[in-house]
Formats: sequence, structure tokens, C-alpha cells
Amino acid sequence: MSLYPDVQRKAQEELDRVVGPNRLPDFEDYHELLYIKAVLLEAMRWMVVVPLSLPHRVIRDDEYKGYIIPEGTIVNPNIWAMLHDPEDYPEPERFNPDRFLKDGKLNPDVRNPLTLAFGFGRRVCPGRHLSDGSLFMMIASVLHTFDIHPVIDEDGKEYDPTSEVITGLISAPERIPCRLTPRSKNAEELIRQLSTT
Repeated sequence: MSLYPDVQRKAQEELDRVVGPNRLPDFEDYHELLYIKAVLLEAMRWMVVVPLSLPHRVIRDDEYKGYIIPEGTIVNPNIWAMLHDPEDYPEPERFNPDRFLKDGKLNPDVRNPLTLAFGFGRRVCPGRHLSDGSLFMMIASVLHTFDIHPVIDEDGKEYDPTSEVITGLISAPERIPCRLTPRSKNAEELIRQLSTT
């Protein structure tokens, strides 16, 4: 969010409207926090954790766009390429949660990246629903209570965490330096209450 202050502001406006200043978001807010859901979907699309999924073995001869894939072939699906396909996601390198919204609802015409990000077929991640809910609550809670600011380097430039990405089987930023400040006195009190329970 330190790279996208307009996304952060829009998410916080939704949180202020739906949740209010005196409590943290909870799962009862899930269906009303559509922009937060769109942020989650875009984060999962934009930087998928397992870009080449897990290997799949073809159980019988198959054909794809004229290519014969013989039984027993090991296939590594390129999930990163699927989630950066400009036909499904125009301007795929741009972090844009609004692509998932239309007329105040989630847009059913945009491919849900969670159908790819967690794998598919018999290799689909069994923890995908737990992960979806946990990430949603983490994003909502952090954005509700904190403003996230970029770190300025010694040259006076904002640090870009996408410049140092660990690649391989797992993909993630190497480090994400940022400054967190409580959004308000109420937010600070919510944080303190949470840390004592």
C-alpha cells in the first residue's frame, strides 16, 4: 500500500463507512467490504506466491491448441502468465483493484484470480478458503488501523519493494520496508486493546 496511496485511501474510506472508528473489522463485514475484497483479489493476481504452481501429470493423452500432450507428461502450469494475461486483465502490470468491481459489486465478468492462484484440479490447495479469509481480515485490520507510508532511501527516493523479489518455486518481495502510523487515537486504542488480549 505504500506504493499505492490512492488504493489505500479508497480502502480506508470503505472501512470507515462500513466498520466505523470504534471497532475492528470482523467476518460479518466480509460481504460489505467489497473494495477490500478487490484489493485481496488484485494482490493475489499481481504477485502470485507460487508462479509455476505444482507439477501435474497428464493421466491420458490430451490435446491443447493442436499440441498433443502424451499420457504421463509432467506439466507445470504458468499461473503467473495466466494472471498477467492482458486479455483477462488489461494493463496486467498495474495494481488496480477496481478491475474487479462494477456497479458497486464484484464484477463476475473478470476472471477470479483465486481460481488459479491456489492451483486447480486435484492439486488445488486445501487451505485456500482459510487463506482467503485470513488475508481478508489481515488486509482489512491493518488498513483500518494504520496508514502505510513508503520508506525514503538515502537518495531521497521512495523504496520500491517490487525491485527485490525472490523468485523460484515461491515468489515474494525480499523485504517490504514501510512506516506504519496509527490512523487516529481511536485506531491506536484498538491496537492497544488487541495487543493486551
